[in-house]
Amino acid sequence: MEIKLKRGQKLCKKCNSVNAARSKKCKNCSNDFVSKNIPVKNEITDWRNIEVGSYIKVIQGTGPYFLCSKESEDLKIGERICMGDTGVFKIVGKDQDGLKVNGASNKNAGFSYLYMGLPKKSKNTGIYWEPYRIKKVKFKGRR
Repeated sequence: MEIKLKRGQKLCKKCNSVNAARSKKCKNCSNDFVSKNIPVKNEITDWRNIEVGSYIKVIQGTGPYFLCSKESEDLKIGERICMGDTGVFKIVGKDQDGLKVNGASNKNAGFSYLYMGLPKKSKNTGIYWEPYRIKKVKFKGRR
């Protein structure tokens, strides 16, 4: 017998209990839900071919990060703390390791540098440098 779910609910395959749509674990049996890895549309894989003057959007959760080393009420040990920029940017220049950009939306402004080189760890700060994932967007300007 199959239960008809309401909007915003999903069913645990292990214990058949109803859970919230965005939950990552079942509330009854603590079974992990498998999330789909949906590809991003218009993602740029070779950033060196992008033209100066075009607009890009940084995918949230990418770029440099720091790993939490102490447990707190907000974070657990080993959890990522994202240190990078997000939002829409206009490319103003390039160099061998990344893109020089200006903020193009109301949420970000000013000059920024988007690291696009090989993954590495900074010995001085402990920050993990990973390349940003970016996608090309059409942008009409600030509101």
